[in-house]
Amino acid sequence: MAATLPVALFGQVQSQDSINWYVEVDEAVITGETSAVKAENALRVIKKLRLEQVRFGSSQTLQDALRLTNGIRMNHDPALGGGLSMNGLGGLNVKIMLDGVPLVGRLGGNIDLGQIRLDQIESIEIVDGPMAVEFGTNSLAGTINLLSKKSKISSPTLTTMLRYESVGDYTQSISAGWSGANHSTTISCSNHVFDGWSLGDPAFDWIADFAADSARVATWNPKEQRQLNIKTTLTAGNWTLSPTFFFLDETITNRGLPRGPYGLSAFDDIYHTRRFLPSFQAKNFDEDGVKWNVIASVQSFSRKKNGLITDLTTLDSELQATQQQDTTGVTSLMTRGTRNINLNPNWSIRAGWDMNYETYESKRIEQGLQAMTDAAAFALATFESPSLKWQYGIRQAWNSSFQNPILPSMNALIKSGTNRFRMAYARGYRAPTLKELYFRFVDINHQLFGNPNLRAESSNYSEISWSRNEENFQIMTKVFDNDVVDRISLVDQLDGTFRYENIYRFHARGISLNADLTMDMVHLSSGVQFTGREQTINQSDNRADVLWTPEYTGSVEFQLVETLSFNLNAKYNGSQPRNVVDEQNEIIVQKSEPYSMLDAQLRWQKSAWVAQVGVNNIFDVTTAQALQNGGAHSSGTTWLAWGRSLSITITHKLSAKRS
Repeated sequence: MAATLPVALFGQVQSQDSINWYVEVDEAVITGETSAVKAENALRVIKKLRLEQVRFGSSQTLQDALRLTNGIRMNHDPALGGGLSMNGLGGLNVKIMLDGVPLVGRLGGNIDLGQIRLDQIESIEIVDGPMAVEFGTNSLAGTINLLSKKSKISSPTLTTMLRYESVGDYTQSISAGWSGANHSTTISCSNHVFDGWSLGDPAFDWIADFAADSARVATWNPKEQRQLNIKTTLTAGNWTLSPTFFFLDETITNRGLPRGPYGLSAFDDIYHTRRFLPSFQAKNFDEDGVKWNVIASVQSFSRKKNGLITDLTTLDSELQATQQQDTTGVTSLMTRGTRNINLNPNWSIRAGWDMNYETYESKRIEQGLQAMTDAAAFALATFESPSLKWQYGIRQAWNSSFQNPILPSMNALIKSGTNRFRMAYARGYRAPTLKELYFRFVDINHQLFGNPNLRAESSNYSEISWSRNEENFQIMTKVFDNDVVDRISLVDQLDGTFRYENIYRFHARGISLNADLTMDMVHLSSGVQFTGREQTINQSDNRADVLWTPEYTGSVEFQLVETLSFNLNAKYNGSQPRNVVDEQNEIIVQKSEPYSMLDAQLRWQKSAWVAQVGVNNIFDVTTAQALQNGGAHSSGTTWLAWGRSLSITITHKLSAKRS
């Protein structure tokens, strides 16, 4: 009878027991766990961002949701989109997953976070440090797992949303959900239009035809996005089957300045991106819980660049020369599966496989097409008692291009009343990407080369944390250390070319403290993190300077009345120093300017209607300067955000009652 429990709960969604089960799961985490568990009892420290919270009301993309999170720093490239660094390491060392499926299609080392829309995402789980045993490469800094919404009531629902942001950003979405005794389905689609933004734009920007002069150039390029999500969960005996489909279509327009001498034409670039991600997950249950968990996906990512010459008198366009055209295509086939075996009430084993096949196709890669295969077997042994949970994991992989080491991990959780003590160690690993190995791009301004002799990155990560979870008060402190060997970076060869090279050693470490307090109608949360970076260029470099960066976050939410709530959410990003090589081939310290971000949200919710008004980026932060040796002269500018803006979101949910 116990084996049918998950299936029964799924089908009887209107029962009180089912409602309680959903509430419990909503408070739980799943990344790296056998099944959903409450965060306080998870082996790892997992940050869970619940997107229904007021402070995420203006978050449309993963970039929006993460930008005020400690340990994560954002950057923006006009052509490549939004990227991040996490705990001192760049985006290539952060694994981003959608329901456990890793996303592919990194440009400039990052998945464009602005392409990951949150229309059908319920929560985001963030795990610091490598999860290489379970998920393989690309997780030296951490893992971000986006979890899709599921239909939780049997009555069919139709939800519509309209959103306007004063920088000229418009979104419309519609979603439908329904469920029955053995199935649940959600379908959503959205349309998003952004007409671009530059310094000096009016406070309220409406969609308008662009001018045929220098005003046609935007710092943040105009963008159109269309997205479709379909998720179904079926039950058959002791199995749950979940086929899903994700599709994104995006067009970015990069308009150039009018060309001399008369300004009658301009060079423009059009970037068209498409992402197809069908996937399938199957779970089998027995009397002890989840027995089998299998995921498979076929993912396709393509990005086409068209260089155009635009006639500014007629606005007609034609293609530039062939070298100004490019199409990048990435295809990924993956499957991961685990078998859980309970040996006795205290001991269990989880064994599984993880297989990935990826191709990279572009005119800017050697031979036009390259491929890589990675296959691995892993196992985790877990001991659990009322006061102690301990797990040891090991992974052995085979890679078509590299010799993979054995990767171990160890996690321990000690429970004492409301106190939780955690210790963790993990070996991390990242094989060079196909782009880092075989990239070749030469034009009048760039000479960038891959390096087929690159070595894989490896790391040793350790962490100790303590938390206390009272009914209205939670506090957590953590110390981590991440020692990375053979880190890969794009290095200036001092002859006008850049090439991917291994840096001898990179060492990141940090300490953080977070607290949450609930008092009647007020909820307070705050956090502080100090992250230190130590970079050794080569074996002869004996310097051991640790460069520290502070970060502070704070959030306060007021439930003013039953239907009205207000939130302030802030983050201070301290100066981020790094070692760079100057024109004289000398290593110097370069620091970025510190800056603070502040958002305010007001939400009204009654019956089927939700209205939210937000003032985003109240301090009007747009860029941060990089300063050499702490001096006053600028050596680079990083774009962070568009200016202060007002957003208005209206949502209506219509439910059909069943007789």
